[in-house]
Amino acid sequence: MQYHRVKNLVWVRSRKTLSKFLGIVRCISAKDVFNYTAQTAPDIPPMPLPPPPARSIEEMVEAGESVLGELGLLSWWKPSSYFRMALEGIHMHADIPWWATIVCATVALRLALIIVPIMSQRLVAKQSKYKKELDDFRMRLEDARKEGNNLLQQQIFLEQRDFLKSKDIRLGRQFFILLANGGVFATQFFAIRKMVDVNYPGLSTGGTAWFTDLTATDPYYALPLISAVTMGLVTRVGIEMGTSADQMTPMMRLGMQYALPVVIFAVSSQFATGLCVYWCASNLISLIYAGAFRTEAIRKLFNIPPLVHQPKIRKNRSTIKEVMASYKANKSIPPTFAQLKEQDLQQFKKAGRGKPIVKS
Repeated sequence: MQYHRVKNLVWVRSRKTLSKFLGIVRCISAKDVFNYTAQTAPDIPPMPLPPPPARSIEEMVEAGESVLGELGLLSWWKPSSYFRMALEGIHMHADIPWWATIVCATVALRLALIIVPIMSQRLVAKQSKYKKELDDFRMRLEDARKEGNNLLQQQIFLEQRDFLKSKDIRLGRQFFILLANGGVFATQFFAIRKMVDVNYPGLSTGGTAWFTDLTATDPYYALPLISAVTMGLVTRVGIEMGTSADQMTPMMRLGMQYALPVVIFAVSSQFATGLCVYWCASNLISLIYAGAFRTEAIRKLFNIPPLVHQPKIRKNRSTIKEVMASYKANKSIPPTFAQLKEQDLQQFKKAGRGKPIVKS
């Protein structure tokens, strides 16, 4: 029990009197002492919620969203990125397996660029019409090279250039055809290979028959074999190069028809089956083009001149013997003036770096 002092210094001891006194007396506050009023606390906003966890690649694929950007497969300046977008769009909207997606995208792109094989067939037709004259120029050039007559070679080159110009045969078109076909092949090849390398969702189970995994190699080597055989047939008909096998030199014909398929088989056997599916589909489309362009109605539709079949001359030597004979003949050709000049320059450089001759 404490004593409290009230008016007239009367000490109050009773609890009842003390409680009555405190009810009418204001207690001392911080304002009376410090002349300061405490500020009320400002309104505190509610605590922000944490961001939701990022969705996985599989969840985005199931939701039908593109995952090319997340996998690093999208670049605005690469044509292969747009082909990947086409592959992804066909697969998601058409709801077809990945092997069929690759085939459909390849067919669509080849149909969109049908002007390239049309130009190739027009060039082949013109060259077949003047095959005799072109072979004559080639033989004259070979004879001039064997004789080492550089002036005669230049004269024949000028005659051949004027002849090709008068017949509207532009060899630059053949280069354009090769460049266009190479660009299309590189676009599709690198687009599919990158998707295989990053294991795009669904490719490992998007195959069919014996190649269910499009990211693995063919265990039976069937697709590489089909790719090699069809490529050999494509080079024989010349649908992709602007020239047929009959218009090639023996060395070129041997390399394109026999060596190239062997190389393709060895290389494609190391590729994933997804790439082999594209390669087989592209080669089959080329063969279909070659067969279709042999039809007279289709050639008239696309304004392709008719092929002129020159009478074949029976040869006593095979292609391999022709190549060996041509190699020996080229080896025995005397050096040109430019080659002699280069040889003299190399000998002069060696003499300058050699040790000085000591007079004995």
